Amino acid sequence: TTLEAPSGKKVDAWMGIPYAQPPLGPLRFRHPRPAERWTGVLNATKPPNSCVQIVDTVFGDFPGATMWNPNTPLSEDCLYINVVVPRPRPKNAAVMLWIFGGSFYSGTATLDVYDHRTLASEENVIVVSLQYRVASLGFLFLG
Repeated sequence: TTLEAPSGKKVDAWMGIPYAQPPLGPLRFRHPRPAERWTGVLNATKPPNSCVQIVDTVFGDFPGATMWNPNTPLSEDCLYINVVVPRPRPKNAAVMLWIFGGSFYSGTATLDVYDHRTLASEENVIVVSLQYRVASLGFLFLG
């Protein structure tokens, strides 16, 4: 998918590429399993689900708080990467891996404040981001 950055520059984006099997059912509290192969063309044109987490409602609709809440549907099926490349494609560009923060209990790679289009187009880097499980579904330790 070709997207336009706020500056008007163009980028190519592939969003929602699976890197692991959905951690559902018996895989819920297990280490991620490699993604299964797919046949045909993978539709990588829309942002992936955000991993299940508690949404902050303490401050109501205050933009300074809600801007950190997930902006895509919450789901346990959330282990995906996104790749954004500037146009024209640079030769020998650096690859920036973005791992969002959130104190291990919240966050998502798709937040508007993490504008991959701007990072890729203005800094001429390839931006890779990933969704990962947070809170007890991602970091629970029982032993």
